[in-house]
Amino acid sequence: MTFCIRFISLIVSFFLFSPHVATAKDYKGVKLIAHRGAGHEFDENTVEGCQQSYSRGILGYELDVRRTRDGHLVLMHDADTSRTTDGSGRIEELTLAEIQKFRLKKSGVRVPTLEELCRFFQDKPEVYLMLEMKTSEKATYPDEVIETYCQQLYDTAKKLLPPGTYCFISFDERALDAMHKIDPENFTGYLTATAPTEKTITSALALGCKRLSVPIKSTTQEMANQIKASGLQLSLWPIRTGEDADHAVAWGASIICSDIPSELLERGK
Repeated sequence: MTFCIRFISLIVSFFLFSPHVATAKDYKGVKLIAHRGAGHEFDENTVEGCQQSYSRGILGYELDVRRTRDGHLVLMHDADTSRTTDGSGRIEELTLAEIQKFRLKKSGVRVPTLEELCRFFQDKPEVYLMLEMKTSEKATYPDEVIETYCQQLYDTAKKLLPPGTYCFISFDERALDAMHKIDPENFTGYLTATAPTEKTITSALALGCKRLSVPIKSTTQEMANQIKASGLQLSLWPIRTGEDADHAVAWGASIICSDIPSELLERGK
């Protein structure tokens, strides 16, 4: 009897005082992703922003990757640096040294490299990173540059991140095709800014993608069901409110990539 009481006490103590909160990564059972590293809660696409989100229990992150003039991969959504930093000029026309003189407007931190991001997450096998390949501008990323960019991105992620903790996503079919050719086992996701059609589904499958991300406002429930029936995971974007998140849950989205992940954590409790 004494042994049983002690055993039950240990189990209760574990669940009450364990530092790991098992539900923190989810919103109503769906994997929660901090869009641009929770760009509405901190400077977007920064290691510090990810650190803040991680401290709150968020385990999923979407981040944007561009290539500098001298061949370094850095985190930045826009080609033009002026919206988010105190500098000016296009990422692809600047060197890393020039870019790292700039400071992000909200916090004053530097523009990080992909390697710096990966090193922060290197010892965190519980996380999930969605690395968006920002290569859609063909003048900036001509066909001959795509393979080099994708190989560099793939090599960096594979070298520094635990297996199964990252995927590659893009609006650019060229980048998705190149990443699939580099390693057919890569998990890739196709992003579209227009209402999906059967042709969109066919294209995603032909590229070897496993997830299709579609606009929440212009996607019908019938098309969402077709996406899932094809074997693709469904993602709806953007998720900017709790109502958007509930919509995604109701329609069977596999992830919720949101600008307000901390708010959703509180809402989902």
